[in-house]
Amino acid sequence: MLGLYVHIPFCVRRCPYCDFAIHIGAKDDLVTEYVAMLRRELENTLAAHAQSLPEQPLTSIFFGGGTPTFLSAATLAELLQTIHDTIAVAPDAEISIEANPDRLEEDKLTALHQAGWNRLSLGVQSFDDAALKRLGRTHNAQQGEAVFDGARRAGFDNISLDLIYALPGQSRASWHNTLERTVQLEPEHVSCYALTIEEGTPFAKRAERGHLIPVEDDNQAVLMQDAQEILQAAGLLRYEVSNYARPGRECQHNLNYWRGGNYLACGCGAHGHLNGQRWWNERAAPRYVQLMQEKNSARVGEETLTPRQRLSEIVMLGLRLREGFSLPATSQRLHLDARHELNGELQDLTQRGILLEDAGVVRLAPAAIPVADAVAARLIP
Repeated sequence: MLGLYVHIPFCVRRCPYCDFAIHIGAKDDLVTEYVAMLRRELENTLAAHAQSLPEQPLTSIFFGGGTPTFLSAATLAELLQTIHDTIAVAPDAEISIEANPDRLEEDKLTALHQAGWNRLSLGVQSFDDAALKRLGRTHNAQQGEAVFDGARRAGFDNISLDLIYALPGQSRASWHNTLERTVQLEPEHVSCYALTIEEGTPFAKRAERGHLIPVEDDNQAVLMQDAQEILQAAGLLRYEVSNYARPGRECQHNLNYWRGGNYLACGCGAHGHLNGQRWWNERAAPRYVQLMQEKNSARVGEETLTPRQRLSEIVMLGLRLREGFSLPATSQRLHLDARHELNGELQDLTQRGILLEDAGVVRLAPAAIPVADAVAARLIP
């Protein structure tokens, strides 16, 4: 698999929990310059890869942000066409775009689908208007449902809904209502993420002043279990700790990340990875434009991962997946003995029933899913 991530940083406002690489209230000249430099980076990056590995097409494309649909449908279509003109794209490639429900008309969704996007990731976050207000969102629950219906009419048959739980003051009943309204819409995919208080965000500042009390881990675990029961009863199976899908509708782009695969990346703040070589771009959109104009590159850092570092990432991400990770395949891929590297902790956690192993494939026991990260921390060499 070979993915491509394209970052569109523009947003109307910053949500108080967000620490992504975004730009608020962009002026027309910055938008125009950013799109031009992003197109240049796409052409340079994709042409170089196509020349070195012409037999490897893109198997997934993901436009994220920010709010990619901040740009016009015509501009987005031009960027997607640039990709097709520069590198081979697999006929069955998953082509996703993130969107927020506010200011997203059906005709724009239709134009995006006709331009080639076949998967929509819709950031509804909640179907509780009070919760949406606390999250600083600019849409309401009714708008979220209306945009979902509009996306269906526009032709999207693969829609993911993003939800946030463990909000301060959120009741269990409110979370159940959001989940029930979600399953009534019958999406193909749902992502459920516990609210994380990120350093430097307005929520973090409120927490420091005692005005925002994070939900305790035990209560978060209850809400996570509620999501699993309600979503799985509706046919949405958990394939990653925070992600549910109907069979065959798992997000292929994200699966490639979680399996330690290869992906190219363009845009401010974007991170790429090829066979243990990782790189990242300048986060700030104005500085990204300046670097591209002056140096024809916005790359500001890179690193070469050692086999042990790659093993650590495969373990950390693989344990989040229902499928787990394969010791023999990992050993062959990294040219090391993965079982030997993990032996002490692996044996102990398996004997205690926290990990399950079958034919060399290691995965979490269902009861250990809420503590996946802690288990991975013990296992990582």
